[in-house]
Amino acid sequence: MARKNLPKYELVKGYIMDHISGSQFRPHDRIPSEAELAEALDVSSITVRKALSDLVNEGMIYRVRGKGSFVADKKSETPNPMSRLVAFIISGTEIYDSSYMQIIKGIQSQLALHNYRLVIEFIENNVRQEDELISKINPSDYSGLLIYSSDPNAAKSYLKLLKNERMPFVMLDRFPNGMPVNCIVCNNQDGAYEATEYLLTLGHRRIGFAAYDFHLSSEVDRFNGYRNAMADSGVEEDDSIHFLEKELDYALLLPSIKDRELTALFCVNDRKALEAVEQLTALGVRIPEEISIMGFDDFAGSKFSKVPLTTVKQDFDALGSESAKLLLDLIDGNAVGSKKIMLPTSLVVRESTAPLSQ
Repeated sequence: MARKNLPKYELVKGYIMDHISGSQFRPHDRIPSEAELAEALDVSSITVRKALSDLVNEGMIYRVRGKGSFVADKKSETPNPMSRLVAFIISGTEIYDSSYMQIIKGIQSQLALHNYRLVIEFIENNVRQEDELISKINPSDYSGLLIYSSDPNAAKSYLKLLKNERMPFVMLDRFPNGMPVNCIVCNNQDGAYEATEYLLTLGHRRIGFAAYDFHLSSEVDRFNGYRNAMADSGVEEDDSIHFLEKELDYALLLPSIKDRELTALFCVNDRKALEAVEQLTALGVRIPEEISIMGFDDFAGSKFSKVPLTTVKQDFDALGSESAKLLLDLIDGNAVGSKKIMLPTSLVVRESTAPLSQ
């Protein structure tokens, strides 16, 4: 049948598939919106919606609620019309953050090997919306859930519901205090210890700590790693340089920096570290000459910041793939009890840190 005689929604599918096969749309690229496709191809939004739904069902694209449609990674996927579904619930601030996309890539690479498909539900950093979404999920529609919660402690009510319904789920990166759950995290405490120890070997003793969302278990673990390294080096703890609130007035740090009462700042994540670099350089502070800045995570953009960031690298791809592996074990009945699996970290030294000058 000639393409011109195909139903309009098939023409839309053909247009998208041509762009995927021609590499104009690559794995995890966002494809044009319904409105953009409708205008470009002179068809109705209903026609576009039908085409996109078919492509989702065929595993060619995946949707992120509120963000659009993205090209699936088909490298290792074997099409299977009976594929089961796993939902990944992300409660965050920015879906285009490269770390999220790396996690999704890792999840998909593992699920595809076992003929599972991924549905992504993105929520704007709101545990109430997480609760509402979980309450609407029909357990028969999904084989299991992967959960990246904005506040696991506040999420205990819906986590208890999932446990009571025996719904397989795995949490990523952070977990609730005092509640046994299956979780994949990086080794936050040891990574923070290594980062602080490195600053100490550079001669720094007045090392501050800056949090971002201190209610998260991952940030508490990083704080404890920092404190342990300081204590093991015989450095007396000083609460005045522990900045545990999200908002930090960098102008108030200037006297401490100038008087050498603060010579290094360990930031709980790269987002906070990049903010510190930006704010302090705007105030005329020279980094690392006047203060060394340490991050954690190694975001893709950290090496390209105004001052390339020394940081602790965690493997987001492995975070995704290992969470999917554990979930599949739960689904298959091969996992017993609640597991917290820690992934290794590594120190990445760049230009934001330097030996303490005399």
